Amino acid sequence: MAMTDLILLTNDDGIGAPGIAALERRLTAASMPFAVSAPLHEKSGCGHAITLHEPLRVKRHGDGRFAVNGTPADAVTLYLDAPLGPRPKLVVSGINLGGNLARDLLYSGTVAAAIEGFYHGVTSIAVSLYFGGPAAYAPAHFDTAASLFIDEILPLIERGFGGEMLYATPRILNVNIPVTALDGGRPDLRWTHLGERDYGGQIIAGTDPRGKPYYWIGGDQSAFADLPGSDCNAMRDGAVSITPLSVSFTDEQTLNRLREKQ
Repeated sequence: MAMTDLILLTNDDGIGAPGIAALERRLTAASMPFAVSAPLHEKSGCGHAITLHEPLRVKRHGDGRFAVNGTPADAVTLYLDAPLGPRPKLVVSGINLGGNLARDLLYSGTVAAAIEGFYHGVTSIAVSLYFGGPAAYAPAHFDTAASLFIDEILPLIERGFGGEMLYATPRILNVNIPVTALDGGRPDLRWTHLGERDYGGQIIAGTDPRGKPYYWIGGDQSAFADLPGSDCNAMRDGAVSITPLSVSFTDEQTLNRLREKQ
């Protein structure tokens, strides 16, 4: 994309999260214009929820930066429909703290924000940083991941779609960057499909200080099915996964078969 094209940044970790701050720093260093519209507080796991039964409020956090007291989808919708600023050429949602793989996409506020951008006719990319196994979190990981995304992953995506064709027809892509790909060597960038993730099914039960029971969804979420070419396998191999997404829920094959039987 041209150096003058606006990028809208959003996320589900909140406007003060390290991932979105790292993207802001990288874009500033590259003199690439951007705006920010993100939830005021963390909204991880909220999926594509939108706020209908209470008013939304926007708090300005500096020039071109807006915090919304709602969901990631709310933040994108308000920026584009209110509107809060110039129309962007690209929406980037992230960098999320933790991977968004396989069925995670149904729960992810990060991916939902990208889908909302797509619904508004803007090519959108969700970006997540995967910490698996013994990998430890460090704030510097986000700066490295932001540089990798802007300098190598986004150009690869543009080449794959034929440059401006990426933006001429709205697209959605889901990018996962494993921490192990940030070791300074040449990263392995892979086009992938969604895999299968084992969520463990663990429910942690307890009792609160008032004697009432509560339940906490837990479990080991690092187990994957071995599916060659999947985003999960890419994480296992320490490779960056880039997955083109579709939001059509229609099972066309079954629909056509049923119509033929009428």
